[in-house]
Amino acid sequence: MTKKKVLLPVLAALCLVALASLSGGCSPAADPADAPYIVVDLSAGCDAPSYPVSTLAAPPSGGWTDEFKTTKLVLRRIPAGSFVMGSPKTETVHEENEVRHDVTLSEAYYIGVFEVTQKQWELVAGTQPAWFRKFGDTRPVEAVSYEDIRGEGRGAGWPKTDGVDSYSFLGRLRSRTGIPFDLPTEAQWENACRAGTETALGSGEDLADAKTDPALSRIARYSGSARKSLAGVAKKQVGSVATDCGTATVGSYEPNAWGLYDMHGNVWEWCRDWYGEYDLDQSTDPTGPEHGSQRIERGGSWYDQATWCRAATRAHAWTGNANGNVGFRLSCPAGAWISQIGAKGGPRRGAAKAQ
Repeated sequence: MTKKKVLLPVLAALCLVALASLSGGCSPAADPADAPYIVVDLSAGCDAPSYPVSTLAAPPSGGWTDEFKTTKLVLRRIPAGSFVMGSPKTETVHEENEVRHDVTLSEAYYIGVFEVTQKQWELVAGTQPAWFRKFGDTRPVEAVSYEDIRGEGRGAGWPKTDGVDSYSFLGRLRSRTGIPFDLPTEAQWENACRAGTETALGSGEDLADAKTDPALSRIARYSGSARKSLAGVAKKQVGSVATDCGTATVGSYEPNAWGLYDMHGNVWEWCRDWYGEYDLDQSTDPTGPEHGSQRIERGGSWYDQATWCRAATRAHAWTGNANGNVGFRLSCPAGAWISQIGAKGGPRRGAAKAQ
């Protein structure tokens, strides 16, 4: 690993800290069309006709409070650019489906600073499916399927269509904001996780051990960082175990250089794409295979050993699969956000229905 690869994400992190200190708190972005952060206010709950959407120029000077993990959703702008997707054959427990290749993302996009939490799911969908619901609103929602998030009809149509069903979580969120929020594509997810690095971890470090690794323990809840392991625990037992087991409150570990938390571990995160071998000819804005039987999951979880939490690790599951180690985070094309900004520079609310 070269010094340059480590230095770039470190400098980016320092820039984020500097911006936060200059902001003096939750300052709105001067130009909403180029906002570093967008924030959706969910506090009106699942019966609200619309959700207000605002912008931030930088994280709050005191850090992200529980407000941004419960009643508000916050997404960070990721610039367009190129990165190396996959892993080298020399990486610890490299898998054959991680063929290294160059990818270009031609448009900036927003992605969740945190995984969607139990409270945020409840405020949008009106349900509480999580195994770990007894342990607080700020843990990531889990036990949600791809179909719960996007729907079984049009929601299953990606990449032919980016539409979602109106009854799904995304259908409800889209109808109340007018913004086409979605799951990230697999390429968007890995780019955000890497944050400019080419190592096994988005921190700029490689794994020293496939099971338990100190570098991963600083940035992730996984089987090696929880005080106790829940491996093999039955769902009916989850409510009685210690709160330092299983998932962790989102944002409990160090973020990557782009200020994103829990990109490794905590819960597997659904991506939009069908699972399949990489199409090495689809190097710009890849959308995954045209057809498939299972959808992509990324990032590893509290249940998994270190190797399953690498930036390049690819998992997959049936779209109806829902268990206590699978959740998600949101994404949104920057161009779609810009199109929803009104004539006075403010976002239109509830302007579009789910498609």
